[in-house]
Amino acid sequence: MKGTVRKDIAVFLAECSILTYEQFHQNGLFTIPEGFQVVLSFKALSIYEEEWFGFILESDQCAVISFRGTQSDPDWIADANIGQTVYPYADAGKVHKGFLSIYESCRETVMEALKAVPSHKQLLITGHSLGAALATLCALDVYENTDFPSPLMYTFGGPRVGDQSFVNVFQQTAIQYLRFVNLSDLVPLLPPSRIKNPYTNTVFTYRHLPRLFLFSIQKGSIKNNHSMYTYLEAIEELPEE
Repeated sequence: MKGTVRKDIAVFLAECSILTYEQFHQNGLFTIPEGFQVVLSFKALSIYEEEWFGFILESDQCAVISFRGTQSDPDWIADANIGQTVYPYADAGKVHKGFLSIYESCRETVMEALKAVPSHKQLLITGHSLGAALATLCALDVYENTDFPSPLMYTFGGPRVGDQSFVNVFQQTAIQYLRFVNLSDLVPLLPPSRIKNPYTNTVFTYRHLPRLFLFSIQKGSIKNNHSMYTYLEAIEELPEE
């Protein structure tokens, strides 16, 4: 199934997702897109390690929140923390405990910074990999707890984030969203849709948000199939509108 794609927005948000890795590797420094200014560069805690995790940018027409994907050992540990906990910012079921712990650590800073952005501007939210999960948690939070009426979220190579209740509530909002998924990428297959703890018999279920844009590019390795540059390549090959 293919969702409707705004190519100009998709390319821009893919490039913003790439810039979060630049921010991480350059200790907070990154290239600011032309016409934008930085509202906030923020860090988050990943298993007690504070790391650069993204930014908020603003132009005359819009604002964008971009989250970074997995880069460090603490990030991988958080990814593997696949237990579930109640989503605290809306009555919306349960979500991945590791993803939520990272988002919770930067949430207050992000939400406070958004108060300086006029709510009549289009708010764009994006992220790749782990950043896609954080963007999803943020998008519902922003919709439920700010004055932005209809955020737009494009994510790339994201894992499952929550249970069916979370998906149901997300689907009932006015959030415009699309998940970009490479069929050769393993990360969107994680966590498994059903996980049983053999010691407690607790069962966790995970579901994806249903609206997606599928493509298939084989780059010869798990890392390259998942790379944000592979996702950007697929988007750039789309026909002009």
